[in-house]
Amino acid sequence: MLIINPTAGRERAKYHKDALKAQLETMFDFVELRQTEKAGDATAWAKEASLAGFHAVFSMGGDGTLNETINGLAQANRPINFGFIPLGTVNDLARALRIPLHPEAAIAMLKHCRTTKVDIARANDCYFVNTIAAGIMPEAVGHVSIEQKTRLGPLAYFLTGIKALQNHQTSLFKIETDDGKMIYRSPLLIAMLTSSVGSFRNIAPQARVDDGKIWLAVFKDFTYLDLLKLVPEFLAGAPLSSEYMTLMTTTRAKIAIVDDHPLSTNMDGDEGPAFPLDLEVLPSFLTVYVPDTPDAARPHAFPLNIPGIP
Repeated sequence: MLIINPTAGRERAKYHKDALKAQLETMFDFVELRQTEKAGDATAWAKEASLAGFHAVFSMGGDGTLNETINGLAQANRPINFGFIPLGTVNDLARALRIPLHPEAAIAMLKHCRTTKVDIARANDCYFVNTIAAGIMPEAVGHVSIEQKTRLGPLAYFLTGIKALQNHQTSLFKIETDDGKMIYRSPLLIAMLTSSVGSFRNIAPQARVDDGKIWLAVFKDFTYLDLLKLVPEFLAGAPLSSEYMTLMTTTRAKIAIVDDHPLSTNMDGDEGPAFPLDLEVLPSFLTVYVPDTPDAARPHAFPLNIPGIP
């Protein structure tokens, strides 16, 4: 089953859906194409395909379409292969798996591909494959406009988030893992499954898609001088030190907000579940099509988004 979001990536799917379907028809006896019309379609169809015994589900869209499709596969909980063509702004999972960011190259990759195992994680009754985050930065990037994303790509999220961090708004988090209970006051908390977060690899560069771990970063309160020092280092690709955050690994975590400050979450680029959070990793849950030579298509930090060019 091929699930396409026709509105993703400035409606670029219409330029590439026929080529993708033709490629998949060389790999499978039958390909059923469906185009989403509303939220939840990709989840329902991926679950349907898995329960009906399809051999694979492919999606073409942004991080939201990817997350919806994976939620459908997780709900079905049946063995099935998964592939995707990234059309989003950030495409963290594609970056972590070395899947080409341009759709033509990603489709061509399927001619010589292999499969690899990828972890996902449960957050309450939802599932994610990249990140779930809470704090002033995720709330701010949720207001990034389509125009900003088109013009700046992932840099739009970074600049908006850095601006938000200057507000010094923090929350008191209670975190419970197998190692015990901890209390942190922080402006930003991120739970990650891959080394790519917002297209950057500075926060948990040692994270792997199949390491069976949740990488939990709790950021320390920033001063203006901290930001002046941090931004050049971050853009240069330097790993963040313990001066700026506490980084831990776990397989399960319960996270609650101790103070009365209400806080929303962002999961794989869209609105996530409410606090308290119950997180659990599902090791090697996905079997994903990736390049047979993963280093052949190493993405740039900021892919060029040129208006008018699909």
